[in-house]
Amino acid sequence: MNDILPADIPQWHKLEEQARLFFSTYGFSEIRTPILESSLLFERGIGEDTQVVEKEMYTFVDNDGNSMSLRPEGTASVIRSYLQNKLSAKDAISKLYYMGPMFRFEKPQKGRFRQFHQIGLETIGTDSPYADAEVVILLDRLVKSLGINDYSIIINSIGTTKEREAYLELLQNYFNQHKESLCEDCNIRLDTNPLRIFDCKDEQCIDHVKDAPSILDSLGKLSLEDFETFKNALLASNVNFVIEPTLVRGLDYYEKTVFEFKSNLLGAQSAFAGGGRYNKLAKELGAKHPIPSVGASIGSERLLLLLQEASKTNETTPELSGTYFICLDEGSFSTTKRLLQDTRDAGIKSDMDFSVRSLRSQMRRANKLGFKNIILIGENEMSNGVVTIKDFSTGDQIEIEMDNLVSRLS
Repeated sequence: MNDILPADIPQWHKLEEQARLFFSTYGFSEIRTPILESSLLFERGIGEDTQVVEKEMYTFVDNDGNSMSLRPEGTASVIRSYLQNKLSAKDAISKLYYMGPMFRFEKPQKGRFRQFHQIGLETIGTDSPYADAEVVILLDRLVKSLGINDYSIIINSIGTTKEREAYLELLQNYFNQHKESLCEDCNIRLDTNPLRIFDCKDEQCIDHVKDAPSILDSLGKLSLEDFETFKNALLASNVNFVIEPTLVRGLDYYEKTVFEFKSNLLGAQSAFAGGGRYNKLAKELGAKHPIPSVGASIGSERLLLLLQEASKTNETTPELSGTYFICLDEGSFSTTKRLLQDTRDAGIKSDMDFSVRSLRSQMRRANKLGFKNIILIGENEMSNGVVTIKDFSTGDQIEIEMDNLVSRLS
């Protein structure tokens, strides 16, 4: 768990505001779901055999005897809400986005925390590979708009459930030949879900994964055609990608298209966004029929860390803004407070100290807080009905009438 301190908040606002702008441009509407949900929702949705459900969820039994969990991701909750609130009645296709905290009992690492934040989007109600491409294109444009260019997009198709059944048999036969050198967890995965071996970070398992059969060789005609359409749609929008046959994602609800955004600037834990198609999740959560859907999420802390790493090679001077009032004596305090309120009422970022201190200490505070202008008000200014404005960025200083202050700053 970590605090987000005032100095970091502007970067969070920038990311969230930019994301909202892009979501709106692409026709997505915001949805907010509870942080606390029934554990069964995630067990059924994410998969009981996944590492998230087995080892990482914060789960407890409430006073009514119900097993509850802090949400480890956002998609299952969005689909539950979509079904419970009959959002399909409004439109055959729902395009939703969310922002908020998630919780996983993971090993804390750089940019990874047990309470973390995700920005996610879901397109519900269409099986079109163009919808898959739209999600990737949106994320690509969003990341680039933040000034980040050093990343790669990894894509794959893991086929339909039926296609994976045949592939899983090939995979089991392959990994059984190396069973003795697999880690303890992967020996369990070999019997429950061999695809999860691809997620293992153990070096001895990674070596065997490199030579495993490719799932792309097990895809049927329709899955191959959809994957081809998806790739061509990305290329048509100038989105570069790399095909990685071992990319499967860590949640059981995915099928067909999967993708991740990675950057070497983040080190070994290089992924900062990802997603894919999940056509059967809605049925797992109670729908009468499968509802084809695709979605993705960004790890906010990961993306902000990437933004920080990228900015190291492109240092910029923080932009000064707002106005800081400096009162030079007790007799001017009430007038200074009144003018401060006038500027705030006009929507101008403004502040001042709560008491009269030395000019030097007040100037130092204004500079430290990054204000562009300072307003000096003392005995001379009061006598002449003026204020002195100093621009920190240029050093220029002028006097104007008090009554014209707000219009001058607006």
